[in-house]
Amino acid sequence: MADHVDRRVEGSFSQGWPVALFITALAVAAFVGAGMLHRSTFRSPNDVTAAYKKQSAGAEGADTTSQRSGH
Repeated sequence: MADHVDRRVEGSFSQGWPVALFITALAVAAFVGAGMLHRSTFRSPNDVTAAYKKQSAGAEGADTTSQRSGH
C-alpha cells in the first residue's frame, strides 16, 4: 500500500465570479423591472377614479348576456 504523502493542493476558486455576477445582475434587473411594471399598472382597490367594468357595458345593473340574446 502507498504511504500517505502530505501535500497541499491549491484550489482555483475565482473562476465562477463572472457567472455569479451575471446571475446577480439578472436577478436585480428582474426585481427592478417588476417594480416598474407594478408601479405603472397598479391601481389601489380604494381608487375612486378607477372605472368599474360593468358600467361600460351600458345601463347600470344591466346583464350583458340578456342584452346579447334579446331576452
